[in-house]
Amino acid sequence: MENLQNNDPWGIGMTITAMAVVFLSLLLLIFAFFLIGKVAIRIGKYRTKKAGGHATQELIPGEVIAAITTALYEVAEDTHDLENTVLTIHKVARAYSPWSSKIYGLREPI
Repeated sequence: MENLQNNDPWGIGMTITAMAVVFLSLLLLIFAFFLIGKVAIRIGKYRTKKAGGHATQELIPGEVIAAITTALYEVAEDTHDLENTVLTIHKVARAYSPWSSKIYGLREPI
């Protein structure tokens, strides 16, 4: 600790070292995630070929998929009835109830 105080009184070297460790670990994580993604894609393609399917994912154009999903959404929304949104409020007359009376909750003096 004394050596660090004598050689780096303002802490610049320690700050640069700490930042370098953090950024290098972030770069290693990025590389690891990139590598894991590539391996997962290759495994997926291998399993698709092994199952007898096509390895390409772009068999149907995006416009066709968008048209199909839009049509399905329209059909699903069309089945609902149109409901009027009228809000009615009826005042209900409440009869006396001893359950809410405070007089029964008070203690009698001894």
